[in-house]
Amino acid sequence: MQEEKLTFGVSTHDIASCNICYAHNYDSKLGNEIGERVEKLYELKISGQVLTLCDKCLDRLREKLAQRFSAEEKPEGTYDEVGGYHEGGCGTDPDGEFCGECGSASCASCGVWARKKKAGGQIVLFTGTEFTARDKLGQSYRYRMIGAEVTHDGLIRLLNLDTNFLTYVEPEWFRQRKIKVIQKEAT
Repeated sequence: MQEEKLTFGVSTHDIASCNICYAHNYDSKLGNEIGERVEKLYELKISGQVLTLCDKCLDRLREKLAQRFSAEEKPEGTYDEVGGYHEGGCGTDPDGEFCGECGSASCASCGVWARKKKAGGQIVLFTGTEFTARDKLGQSYRYRMIGAEVTHDGLIRLLNLDTNFLTYVEPEWFRQRKIKVIQKEAT
């Protein structure tokens, strides 16, 4: 069984410190700790490398990632009314996936996109898709689909566009909410 390449969780070590600011989860009898005392630390494992972070540094990392994703430049070309990108007969669908050569002036009139969008009678959310989710209490938030974690529980990673926080949800989360894809404006 292959080990996960990317995992995230609460640190279970009794003695640990943040790799960035040296915040620590222990009390020293010598009183020579560097950084502040915290109750909880997190471990981010990337391909065997472990990064231990406190809440403050984790939030800073989230902010930097959110800024990076929102700062992605859009290519020069035209966007149709549903958010598809077209340039010289090639382009991407509203989810940002490359479609190849296309004779349609708009993804709205494209048979391939229509089949993809209606797959199984459900909304299909691809990486990068932005959508709103309204819960039973009427609370509505905007999200961007980041991707599914390849784990035993199949968590789905979303970026809350209202708070700029990453969140992990189970597939059931989508069935408990009304989902509406946000159409990108044509430019």
